This record gives sequence, C-alpha cells and structure tokens, in this order.
Amino acid sequence: MTLASGIVVPSSQISLGVEPTLRGSLARLANGRALVIDYFASQRCSVMIGDLTCDFRAMPSDPGYFEMASIEGVRVFAESRLLAILGDAGASLRSAGPPFARHLAVELDRPERWIDFLERPGVLAGKRRLRPGRQ
Repeated sequence: MTLASGIVVPSSQISLGVEPTLRGSLARLANGRALVIDYFASQRCSVMIGDLTCDFRAMPSDPGYFEMASIEGVRVFAESRLLAILGDAGASLRSAGPPFARHLAVELDRPERWIDFLERPGVLAGKRRLRPGRQ
C-alpha cells in the first residue's frame, strides 16, 4: 500500500477495532493528543524481535506517519510501514498491562502477519531499540 503523505486513510480501507471497555473513553484518555501507532524492532544473534506500540502523543510531524480515520473524535496516525498489517491482520485497540500500569495496546487477530513483517528487509531502517522505561 503506497500513499502520498498528508492523505487520510479512509476507514473503508483500514478498520481498527476498539475493545468494549475502551469505547466512549478514548477522547478523555487522549486529552487533545493524537493516537500514534508505531513499532520497535531489534535484532540480536540473528533473531529479530519487535512489538507494536500505541500511545497518545502530540501530532506527528514526521512524513513517515499517515493519518487514519479518527476514532471517537481522536485523530489516529500510523507508521506508514504498518498500514498493510493494520488492514490485513484484524487490528484492535485494547487496554493492557497490570491494573497499576494500564496502557493501550494493539492486538492482531492474525499475528502471523506481524512475524511476516519482521522478516521483511528494511524493517529496522529508522528504528531505534526500545530502551527500558521508554517508548
């Protein structure tokens, strides 16, 4: 999927599910910020690891992010390399983590698409390792 920067990806192309417990609360959680879906990846000893990240942040200014259809009035941006995965793998937003450290996460109905993504050449380009305590 190739798109020019500044284009909003219509919801008919990519549909993000929202966990029932999050419905109605995204705008409050966002507090005026955008929802940004990204990923981290790292390779050690010929093994590639990575995970999807999802967080509320200021509007991304990097041209590598595309705006998707908003959810409950919250603007949603995704790293451009993730658009095909989000569209094909049945992506949903959910609440994750222990009760004292809840955070948003992206869950895939077809996680094998994520493994396929990590095996593609160039997946590490422009990505830094996840450092403890930071995203």
